[in-house]
Order: sequence, then C-alpha cells, then structure tokens
Amino acid sequence: MKKETIDLFFSTKTLQIFLKTDEEDYVASIRHKVGCMYSYTAAKMRAFEKLGLVTSERKGRVVWYRLTDRGRVLKQKLKDLVEG
Repeated sequence: MKKETIDLFFSTKTLQIFLKTDEEDYVASIRHKVGCMYSYTAAKMRAFEKLGLVTSERKGRVVWYRLTDRGRVLKQKLKDLVEG
C-alpha cells in the first residue's frame, strides 16, 4: 500500500469525512457533519477521488461526490472495523 494512502486514513478527521460521506454528497454537507474546515474537507475529497474512492460531478456551483464501488466496499470495511 502506498504511503500517502496509509497517511490519508490515519487522521481521525479524514476517517470521519470518508465515513460520513453519503452515497452522493457535497463538501459543505460533509463538513457540517464532521465539523471541520471547508478547504480541508474539499482537499480530502479530491484525494479520495485520486484514489478512485469517489467520483465528482459539477452541478451549477456545487461539486457533488459519489462513492464508487471501491469506495463503498472500503467504507463498509472501515465501518465494521470502527464500530465492530
């Protein structure tokens, strides 16, 4: 596993951002659920996109993120680990 992938999920806030992302969601909504800065959340969502965990689509002024199949699987495994 790449170091940047490991580093990405060792942050509590980053983990919360990923776990609190709904099937289709946008940065402002996610940031309110987690309680962190908009810019931090947006940067993490772009990092998730680079890893193939989410895709993005601009609708007007809002960028919507959608979990990929890979993202759904990882989210479920992380939930099991955290909540289990």
